[in-house]
Amino acid sequence: MPTETVCFVGGRVRTMDRAGTVAEAFRTEDGRIVAIGTTEEILAGAGDARVVDLAGAVVIPGLVDCHSHLELLAYSWELAVDCRSSRVSSIEEMVGVLAERAGTLPAGEWVLGQGQHYQNLKLAEGRYPDRHDLDRVSTTHPVLYRASYHLNVFNSLALELLGVDDDTPDAPGGRIERDPATGVATGRTYDMFEPLGGPQPPVEELAAAIKRVQDRYLAVGVTTLGDIPLHRSGLEAIAAVAADGDLVLRAALYPKLKAVVSAEDVRAGRTRERIDALDPDHLAMVGFKVFLDGGLTAGAAALHEDYPGQPGYRGELAFTDREVAALVATADDAGLQIAMHAIGDRALDQALDGALALPVERHGVARHRIEHAGNMFMTDERIKRLAAAGVVPVPQPAFIMTTAAGYVAHLGTDRIGTVMPFRTLIDHGLPVPGNSDAIGITEDQHHPFPAMQAAVTRRTNDGDVLAAQEAVTVEEALRMYTEWAAFSIGWEDRIGSLEVGKFADFAVLSGDPLETEPTELAALTVTQTWIGGTLVFERS
Repeated sequence: MPTETVCFVGGRVRTMDRAGTVAEAFRTEDGRIVAIGTTEEILAGAGDARVVDLAGAVVIPGLVDCHSHLELLAYSWELAVDCRSSRVSSIEEMVGVLAERAGTLPAGEWVLGQGQHYQNLKLAEGRYPDRHDLDRVSTTHPVLYRASYHLNVFNSLALELLGVDDDTPDAPGGRIERDPATGVATGRTYDMFEPLGGPQPPVEELAAAIKRVQDRYLAVGVTTLGDIPLHRSGLEAIAAVAADGDLVLRAALYPKLKAVVSAEDVRAGRTRERIDALDPDHLAMVGFKVFLDGGLTAGAAALHEDYPGQPGYRGELAFTDREVAALVATADDAGLQIAMHAIGDRALDQALDGALALPVERHGVARHRIEHAGNMFMTDERIKRLAAAGVVPVPQPAFIMTTAAGYVAHLGTDRIGTVMPFRTLIDHGLPVPGNSDAIGITEDQHHPFPAMQAAVTRRTNDGDVLAAQEAVTVEEALRMYTEWAAFSIGWEDRIGSLEVGKFADFAVLSGDPLETEPTELAALTVTQTWIGGTLVFERS
């Protein structure tokens, strides 16, 4: 940590405190803010401090992405072949680019491909690839195509290596797709990557890739993540980066239950103690993630009614109601948050039941979260239950651009209700924290400003407007990625606004978001990013 005193003067500092204070200058010591005011006031007490002239630039608090996946971005951006629809328009083209990669690898090494949500609607064939398509990539390399974390497709060699045969059972909450006529696996799997033991890159390789992903976050003004390691290698890679002193971002971790931490581990505090000791100012385990159902993009979310065209199928719940209530209590007793993935309405109700099962005096104390609550299925009754339980809903503003239209096309508004009802949630007093859930399906899903623009304009990447009445103001959009996101990870006492005592984490912008046309928010650029009073990114 820096030990010098620095005065940042001559700027337009949007502190994002509760009063919306706009200052000219602030002073930092040992990486924290010690004074805020006019340039004259700050310089008067400067002594021999170093002075940084902001030259009229706009400063905002460091942005917070409260639901991120460093390891999945490392996979998709750094390790996998780009198979997204911005590059391929058909399965034939996908096979070609994957085969090109296979030609560069020794036989037996995995060929990894990254696609995107609802890509079946964009490919010329109108479907996802299957094992036979991927067999044409290679019969000497195991091949994996990922459309989302939930939907993975393997070729025949990969299925053989993973031990998938006609008798392989589905895991709780997961499904191996089989040909209805023959019962043979098609290669498409839904929420089965972990149960099948899908391929994990070496920790050293993943750690190096995470460092490069970190640079991309810093370049868009993000200084803190609520990061969710989904595999043991992901947690160990982040820990290795921190142990080497190379973790520049701050990261509040929510490792996945069972795959990364166990309930017993949570109760004993083993992983938490080890992680929290590595770099306390930058890394801490604040909770754990649990998947109550799968993804709607994979047709595995747990619904109250049948999936269209699939009579009798309503997705799967991974836990019983009693088990969910016990997991919430385990987190609460440990002083940790539980982050419950609940996409379908049946899973959402189960999560709410589990949170409300806590003693009333514990409601809202640990600040438990429901990931994806607020994307859809938000009835008046569920919103009231969210508020009563003191649970933080964590919808994904970036999904307005990429995924929300797929929700509507898949189930229809009669079932899902108003898509992304952010205005309604805020009007009910619920914070809507900014986050990306970025796994690499687009180049800019991790970028807060396009997501802020979408929250304000409600416009998709295809130009359609979704539920315009649910638009937020620009100031609210900025609070989503500052104050409210900091609140969602329990760190509002250290980040989320520029106030005395908090970390000097901030971004210098090309313009003022609150004086920018909403349709131009995505065009704002970050010229500098500072963490703990140290310059960590500067645009050349």
